[in-house]
Amino acid sequence: MTVFGRLLCAFAATGAAAVHMRAAVKKYSFAQFVTDYDRDYKVGSTEYSERATIFEASLLEVQAKQARHEQEGRSFSVGIHPFMDWTKDERKVMHGYKPSRARSAGSWSFGQTSARGMSRTNTSARQAVVNANGFAGDSVAIRNQGNCGSCWAISAAEAVEAQLHRNGADPSVKVSAQALVDCTPNPQHCGGKGGCDGATGELAYTFMRDHGIPLEDELAYNGRTNACEGAGVDAGSTPWPTQKRVRVSGWTNLPSNKVEPVKQALLNQGPVVVAVDANDWFDYNQGIYDGCSKDATLVHAVLLKEYGSDGGKNYWRIQNSWGANWGERGHIRLAMHDDEESYCGTDSHPEQGLGCDGGPPSVRVCGECGLLFDPIVPEGATIEDGDSSPSASAATSFNFAPQVFDTSAAAPEVDAPKFDAGVAPQEFAPATSSFSSSDNTPSSDSVEQMKKLMGGDLSLVQK
Repeated sequence: MTVFGRLLCAFAATGAAAVHMRAAVKKYSFAQFVTDYDRDYKVGSTEYSERATIFEASLLEVQAKQARHEQEGRSFSVGIHPFMDWTKDERKVMHGYKPSRARSAGSWSFGQTSARGMSRTNTSARQAVVNANGFAGDSVAIRNQGNCGSCWAISAAEAVEAQLHRNGADPSVKVSAQALVDCTPNPQHCGGKGGCDGATGELAYTFMRDHGIPLEDELAYNGRTNACEGAGVDAGSTPWPTQKRVRVSGWTNLPSNKVEPVKQALLNQGPVVVAVDANDWFDYNQGIYDGCSKDATLVHAVLLKEYGSDGGKNYWRIQNSWGANWGERGHIRLAMHDDEESYCGTDSHPEQGLGCDGGPPSVRVCGECGLLFDPIVPEGATIEDGDSSPSASAATSFNFAPQVFDTSAAAPEVDAPKFDAGVAPQEFAPATSSFSSSDNTPSSDSVEQMKKLMGGDLSLVQK
């Protein structure tokens, strides 16, 4: 795999609104950005100057995109965002590519702060929103993956949380994504080498089924790959020693590149983990994004929460893992095309995101940003009483290069769209995958499922 292949885990305003937005961006300064996003660069330092230069280049790019999108009549807008002072290589860490981390840890702040300079609230009315029987998973907190290619673990954990909340668990319950980062084995390098260097949703759910994982308050996220603290989890199917243990009974791989199974899952099971091409998402501000070409390189895992219509445009609503001050309060809406199953192209670089060792050189992907290729839904999420004291204590904040973020801050609430019971997809009953394992490696059934997905090749699976 290349250095990029480390993880499946990056409205056009019109009239007066467009003029106002262009003016706001044009007047936005680096000094204001430093204040809004809590950077601690020292004025007059070399780092301040270098970051200001990167910011100015990003600002010019946003302005150019604004003008082009307005001319093209795009259904989304771009604007100021938390990555304005990141280099292109540093942005790739959000998809798994790992640039040098030899930068001072104190110079970046990437916590759950809200930008004061530019509004990120979606103010347009959403209509005919369809989700899981009125439950869109908005009780699931917005996470920030930080300097770690952990989108595969975060999206897997979020989908489980959504099921737990939907089934009556306290909305404050959070599952430990860090346990998955630290402990999920990845011997065939599916999506990367494991931990912050990538894995897959299937592997995450195999581990949760066989061992269970603790809650967030017992093992908090720190954006690093640490030694696995679940004592004994490498010995067969030993349960994770903890006060409360979260398990799944399995998972379902929905049919690839099909619309109705995904809609049915959203209605009846809850949010779905999907793989997407997020390479050009950084500048996204709000609206229905249609900026992906049919050919897509799937490099990122996110939580698909619902679908709906806004102003006659259909969309999929997705929760990202880049913090609550990105996009629409941590979310993005992707265009749902009338011919979604025909809106297809090729992922010619699966090794950059989804591929396992020995996978094919290309695959067919459908939907905006390829989101229909590999949807996955956890099954049977439960919280069981543990039989031992937790082996790790929770922490509230962590520092690491190149940025620093605070995981203790609460994410802004997202307004839950209204459920329209009159809009429903055709009936579809996906076959639930069933897996078993006697040790801490992916079971033979799990490997066969991966092969089946790729027509016999051990290749792309949800990261």
